[in-house]
Amino acid sequence: MDDGFNFGEPAKRRARLSGPKLQHERSAFNPKLVWIAAGLVVAAVLAFVFLRSADEAGKQIADSETRAVSQIDKAQDAAAQGTMGRATVVALSLYAERGTFTTDLATLSGYDPGLRFTSGPSKDPMTISYAVSAGSFGAAVRSESGTCWWAKIGTESVTTYGSGTPCTGSAAMAASAASW
Repeated sequence: MDDGFNFGEPAKRRARLSGPKLQHERSAFNPKLVWIAAGLVVAAVLAFVFLRSADEAGKQIADSETRAVSQIDKAQDAAAQGTMGRATVVALSLYAERGTFTTDLATLSGYDPGLRFTSGPSKDPMTISYAVSAGSFGAAVRSESGTCWWAKIGTESVTTYGSGTPCTGSAAMAASAASW
């Protein structure tokens, strides 16, 4: 074997030193990039539409829940005010019979057994806190919504209304509005 180095057979054509010439020049415009960009734009628009719809739906749900809670509070307040109306009838009826507002718990409770009268604070819509002072009867009842409704009846049968704390008949003596 020969120690010489051999590059192989000589080339049949001469090598070009200027670089290969392309028969078709490649364009700078790649259609795949356009499809990718269009797909991203469509995905962004769809995401925007979906999120916008979800936002509107969330607002509608929150509004309907707020209205439901408000209606429940109004219904609970109406129940407490109905109890107050019954207590007012009891106080006025006993005043008409006796000529004075009674402080007797047994007499008040016996007149309408569905109502519970107390000299302490009202804790629920069926318990009426009451107080009697010179020519006035004050009553307070706590609604399930937490509002305490007041009524004050004078000897001339004028009833004034209010709400506030504490939920006692004594505090109800401050009622001064023509309605709730």
